[in-house]
Amino acid sequence: MQVKRDYLNAIPEVQPTPPNITLDTKMTLYQNVNGASREIQLLHFGRAHTGGDVVIFLPQERVVFTGDMMLPGLSYMGDGHVDEWPETLEGLKGLDFEYWLPGHGPVMETKEPIENFQAYLRDLWDKTGRMYREGVSWDRAAQQIDMTDHSANYR
Repeated sequence: MQVKRDYLNAIPEVQPTPPNITLDTKMTLYQNVNGASREIQLLHFGRAHTGGDVVIFLPQERVVFTGDMMLPGLSYMGDGHVDEWPETLEGLKGLDFEYWLPGHGPVMETKEPIENFQAYLRDLWDKTGRMYREGVSWDRAAQQIDMTDHSANYR
């Protein structure tokens, strides 16, 4: 509890520091590792989990770090852009990678969970949109939307 109090007391002293380097879609960095140059790509494919999702891609190693944009299971969608997320994931799928490291969970070796999540998001968006257009209340829609077609992928 004391940690929380200390945190709250320190908030007035915080001085936000804006970034001095930004990217729109891509930034490539090079790091010297044991005499060899490692290429590091920072990529923004669009909005998904947040408005500023960036993945880190190591093309020589064929590894991509996805953060919370893509998890082995369902991602938190409360601040997400469900309507844009599936298309954003197309950019991720277009990379030549062997492994992807999510923001949470184990290292993944297949693109199948990405395709499954795209299907889930599209289905969720279609069903919620239909209920919204029909004037169904949020509470009733939450009870009626059936996503069990995806239950094999999300237990």
